[in-house]
Amino acid sequence: MQLRSKALTAVRQFFLRRGFIEVETPAVVAQPAHEPFLDPRQLLGPGWLITSPEYHMKRLLAAGVGPCIFQICRCFRDAERGPQHRPEFTMVEWYRAHAPYDRIATDVERLVAHTARALLGETHIDGRHGRIDLQQPWPRVTVAEAFRVFANIDLGAASDVETFRRQALAVGCTSIDDGDDWDSTFHKLLVERVEPGLASMGRGVHLRQYPAALAALARLSPQDATVAERFESYAGGLELANGFGELTDARIQRRRFCDERRIRQRRGRPALPLDEAFLRDLEEMAPASGVALGLDRLIMLVTSAEQIDDVVAF
Repeated sequence: MQLRSKALTAVRQFFLRRGFIEVETPAVVAQPAHEPFLDPRQLLGPGWLITSPEYHMKRLLAAGVGPCIFQICRCFRDAERGPQHRPEFTMVEWYRAHAPYDRIATDVERLVAHTARALLGETHIDGRHGRIDLQQPWPRVTVAEAFRVFANIDLGAASDVETFRRQALAVGCTSIDDGDDWDSTFHKLLVERVEPGLASMGRGVHLRQYPAALAALARLSPQDATVAERFESYAGGLELANGFGELTDARIQRRRFCDERRIRQRRGRPALPLDEAFLRDLEEMAPASGVALGLDRLIMLVTSAEQIDDVVAF
């Protein structure tokens, strides 16, 4: 618990020294996040516990708070339990108005290195998969490159789900089922082939330029509309952070929410209400980039913990 306290202090100091404003947003919301792979926890009364503070933090940006804001808060996701998952966990989320998403990725590597130095006095650590170098700069690998190198999959030739499933089975991804859609096939390959490959690099690494179909709340790249300005940050076999160049077109975001509702229904999950206040405020939001980082996983990484339960009290 002393190390956890030290980590929390280091993270907060990291942002305050860089001029970020610390904010607070509701933990109980009327409209939860829509991502098809997330299960928000509904309360007995009206409302859900947040899976992320994203919507309300963006509404603060739209209202002129900032230009740089951060929050450390508890988040909740049903049906998540395992060595790296808990239904209740601590998140640090931050946004920079008028900043490219590569800038926010640099924030991630600086924060991770800062926390390692605060707890250990160095940025080379003994992780679960061997020695890990957290020193900047971290390699930035596109999703297409990672799938080609670590999974022997050409994403450009896997535009339809049948072809993609056949490719996945051909490279030995045995968890693929006949009913898996394109997104499910992608995530199974990511977990089984790509993430172990990233861990073998012995570095912190950013996986960037996700397929447009997985853009979520990220804008598409102006240079290539087949990919989104989305990245995930990894180190030591742990996914630490998920960041976006933020989509600020409310019409496009509404269409994505409606698409995600249909996907949720196909997968037997309930359709969730749209957050009309968020969509309304999104129209006023300046261009920005943001990222959410799992604080428990960061502490796992720096302390070489085997499971997330080792770094929380209860």
